[in-house]
Amino acid sequence: MDNTVILAFISSGGSVLIAVTALLLNYRGFVSIDGRFASVERRLDMMQSDMKDLNKTVTALEIDVALVKDKLKM
Repeated sequence: MDNTVILAFISSGGSVLIAVTALLLNYRGFVSIDGRFASVERRLDMMQSDMKDLNKTVTALEIDVALVKDKLKM
């Protein structure tokens, strides 16, 4: 083979190697980021559940206070 052809193969092979390495490293980063998003999503789900419980409790207290006010008016 001609030296120019060999040089072209080596140059393109190096570029392909760099691209594949970058893709593999980025994939690991995406897996890490995905784990972080899942953690945040779990926290938000817990907060939403807590807010629902709080709303139920506040509603029950409002009903109890309204009943007490009605009894005191009589």
